[in-house]
Amino acid sequence: MTKLAVLCSYARSNKDIKYEKLTSIMKNSTKQCVLCGNTRRSPLYSQDQWKVYRCDHCGLGVLDPRPDDAELAVLYQQDYFQSQYNQELLIDSSEMMRRLDQESQRLRFFRALKKQGKVLDIGCGRGYFLLACRKKGYQVEGVDLSADVAEYVRRELSIPVHVGEIDSLEIPAGSFDVITMWHSLEHTTDPNAYLQKARGWLKEDGILVVDVPNYAGHDATKTWDHWVGWQIPYHLYHFTSDSLKAMLHKHGFAIVRRKHFLSEYVKQKLEDLYIPSFIARIIARFYSGHSYAVVAGKATGEPSSNLHEARR
Repeated sequence: MTKLAVLCSYARSNKDIKYEKLTSIMKNSTKQCVLCGNTRRSPLYSQDQWKVYRCDHCGLGVLDPRPDDAELAVLYQQDYFQSQYNQELLIDSSEMMRRLDQESQRLRFFRALKKQGKVLDIGCGRGYFLLACRKKGYQVEGVDLSADVAEYVRRELSIPVHVGEIDSLEIPAGSFDVITMWHSLEHTTDPNAYLQKARGWLKEDGILVVDVPNYAGHDATKTWDHWVGWQIPYHLYHFTSDSLKAMLHKHGFAIVRRKHFLSEYVKQKLEDLYIPSFIARIIARFYSGHSYAVVAGKATGEPSSNLHEARR
């Protein structure tokens, strides 16, 4: 789990946090959709003073208003975050081995397409995914906003990490074979800028891996008010599978593989009926779960409609 995901998990579990101090320093999002340019939108979801609007044309959701940039930086560095994200695993510990086994599931999603090369993980957190990649022979680097997190990754894992906002980083064009964004694009103030940078940093035959919460998925629609994917005010944008595909197409990417994660909602309902877990899991794969992931390459023409469907 990334730094951002851990923080949001903590915020969800502490309902007494109301963010009253943000009301005076919230920033309005642009009324023009950052994906399609449309200005017509409808309410999608609200929580306390926060409101999410859905573009009537492309379906992209946006938090409006949102915390300004300075306040977002403060929120991601508060003491309660540090206390929840202070698990620095030793590289040879049994806990690390278990964590790497979990991270290997992400690696399997794209490994058949790129079995070697340089990997950049944007929003790398403690670097566990990158360590799993390195153990499979990849060269790895990370990007993160936290200097404290980067220091641990460099010291304990010996993995280089770039610290700062993406537009401030000086990375040569065509440097990477794989760039990953595991639940980070929805946190960005400008997803267009992140995808533009990623395309420039990729080699011509490189691949981009993006995983985002899907508010149109089965889990979201069945648990709407309690869905874990909202994570307000940290998620500034809210995607569906269609809006993510459209945004990637806009920036010159063609999707070559996609994956709907299984429905934890369906799995739990079946297990509550005493259905064996392995059977519940098989059935839950036929329902879209919390998030949607894709592998995309640089488009040379119109994106292919012959997609490889994967479910977990």
